[in-house]
Amino acid sequence: REASNMGWLTFTFSLQKKFKSLFGEKLEVIRTHQQQENLKFMAHFKRKFVIHQGKRKEIPDPNLPPPVEFYHLRSNSSSLCTRLIQIKPDAAALNSAFCYILKVPLNKEEQTGIVYVWIGSKANPEEARLVEEIAEEMFNNAWIGFQTLNEGEEPDNFFWVALGGRKPYDKDADFMNYTRLFRCSNEKGYFTVSEKCS
Repeated sequence: REASNMGWLTFTFSLQKKFKSLFGEKLEVIRTHQQQENLKFMAHFKRKFVIHQGKRKEIPDPNLPPPVEFYHLRSNSSSLCTRLIQIKPDAAALNSAFCYILKVPLNKEEQTGIVYVWIGSKANPEEARLVEEIAEEMFNNAWIGFQTLNEGEEPDNFFWVALGGRKPYDKDADFMNYTRLFRCSNEKGYFTVSEKCS
């Protein structure tokens, strides 16, 4: 969602030709935008689709402490559309109906740290199992500790060290039962609004 158009242009003018030479007429290029991925695309990730923030080649500032990483597990209308999305570390972003991963580095070299898996009291049990699995795969390191926390059982440092202190947050996500996604588009030469998924 934050990508410049440069990446797409680089692909169409250089990489696409290489793929064309490998696959010939069998090559089909589909451009897709974040949060608009189709089910066929999502199926390749087996519910472990992770979206990180920032640039891949970004060099961390050696004078700054390593950043806290905070991820929210979301599934929109279908379990196949499960995404783990990195969000701003803030206790107000928690919600009892969802699961989260919080990675807190403990030293400057980022060699040691602790990963908390936070399970909301109203979270789907299947999503709770999935988020633990993803956390173990993402942070598979002997120097990183794991702790699964059920809502209400958090140690103080969960909030104060990484999330800027305790804050009020939503206790349910009833809005998900009524949420409908519409797409506004001008691509056909006239303005249309169409529903994206049932």
